[in-house]
Amino acid sequence: MDARERNRKLKRIALQALVTAGIFFVCTGICYLLDSLRINDLNFLIIYVLGILLCAVFTSGYVYSLLLSAVSVLGYNFCFTVPRYTLHFIDRSYIVTFILMLIVGVGISTVTYQLKRRLKQVNALNMEKAKLKSEAEKEQMKAMLLRSISHDLRTPLTTMKNGAEVLLGEGKLSEADRREILTDITEKADWTIRLVENLLSLSRIDSEHLTVKKKPEALEEIVPQAVNKMRGVLGGRTVHYDMPSELMLVPMDATLIMQTLTNILGNAVKYTAEDGNITIKVWDSGRNAVFRISNDGEPIAEADLPHVFEAYYKGGDSTKDSGGGLGLSICKLIVTAHGGKISASSAPGCVSFEFTLPMERENG
Repeated sequence: MDARERNRKLKRIALQALVTAGIFFVCTGICYLLDSLRINDLNFLIIYVLGILLCAVFTSGYVYSLLLSAVSVLGYNFCFTVPRYTLHFIDRSYIVTFILMLIVGVGISTVTYQLKRRLKQVNALNMEKAKLKSEAEKEQMKAMLLRSISHDLRTPLTTMKNGAEVLLGEGKLSEADRREILTDITEKADWTIRLVENLLSLSRIDSEHLTVKKKPEALEEIVPQAVNKMRGVLGGRTVHYDMPSELMLVPMDATLIMQTLTNILGNAVKYTAEDGNITIKVWDSGRNAVFRISNDGEPIAEADLPHVFEAYYKGGDSTKDSGGGLGLSICKLIVTAHGGKISASSAPGCVSFEFTLPMERENG
């Protein structure tokens, strides 16, 4: 046992001894009050027994309550039996009273200790059951995830394979047809890459020992990099920036935050017209860096809004969402792991996703 552990143990012992002494003096004080009111001194025994019960509840083990049982017998003898303020007594029937009081005190101490011990066992069992249930739910989620991934990957891989076979086997394709097939293959490859990146992010976030390693990153670099990763799917949509003019350093895991931005941008692309607008606004609220990504597409249905960050949830026109319902749920996991919050809002002609990152550097 090292010195720190020994000091903690001594402090715990001293505190529980102080609690025991405090209960004794409070009980004795109440008995003195009752004595001044000429109340039968046999009622004092009830006060001391109650004190023993409280001591057994608020201290660990049963040593302190046993000690209080013995001290209560001596205290009752010393303070309230004739002759007072001695350990002698005239009425020998007090011997039976003392013995019964000690037996009751010991019984209460023992029973309370056993109940507390049993309660700890029950709590430990409940925690183990909760852990097993959590692991079972996690395995079920993994199975659902694998089924979802298998389904989601089949379509783009089949498209790429068929496109490649057409290019290899057909020599009379026009340049326009070849470009169309290659564009389709590129888009499906980009989609597959984003899905794999989401899965890699999910595997990091899902780890029980996850520690997000933060370091100050310049927003002027992170945000444009995230947008550049989405150039292949943005099409004719225009991205507008509203960012601080001065250098803004935000503590973050850059890879994960770029993943968050690309996921939200990917969601915006699905629901924004080809000639629509997407706006990225970032500002410093003092304690947090706030990111808001807005688009002028169709609004999110009010019934879907509370569920947009749930895994596998596909609301509204689910045909537009071929990502397995993982993107936004991963955003929430990433932001939460950073110590921030994320939300979504919707109004006619405008959908906004907003998340915060704490400005302190402490790793989470």
